[in-house]
Amino acid sequence: MHPLTKPVTVLSAALFLGSLATVVPASASQTADVQTVTATYDCGSYGTTDLTIHASAASGVGSVKISTSAGLAPVDIPANSITATLRLARAAGGTVSFSGTANDAAAAGRPVVIGALTGSVAAGDSLDSYIPAAGSGDASLSLNILGTANTCVAVSKQSPGPIVF
Repeated sequence: MHPLTKPVTVLSAALFLGSLATVVPASASQTADVQTVTATYDCGSYGTTDLTIHASAASGVGSVKISTSAGLAPVDIPANSITATLRLARAAGGTVSFSGTANDAAAAGRPVVIGALTGSVAAGDSLDSYIPAAGSGDASLSLNILGTANTCVAVSKQSPGPIVF
């Protein structure tokens, strides 16, 4: 065997196997893209906070995780003790609700991380802050923290823009 035959065979096999790896469908190996936006919410007696929303979707189910810039509760909050529903406005009309009971533990007066909250979304849905009409009584974010209900109203659109699934 010629001395160069073996390296060429090994190189050919490596190139072949490498090209097989690139033929795998992208959807089989990729995770959903996470989008991050921020909006200001007025939570009444709990104060105003900038809410950061991390959103992704897979198979028609949207998932959001939200975090506050300020503390919303005057007491320590144990993990998984907040039930929340976040409503976002569809550009095409109507709203989408993301709900769940999930949160990280947080000390009194400290920022809170809530979620993942889930809701149904369709490809192409463009979602932004749901800002209820003045006097409507609607909430953008409903919270039940340790048995105490609270609502928050979005007072700004999301920055840098809407979440698009």
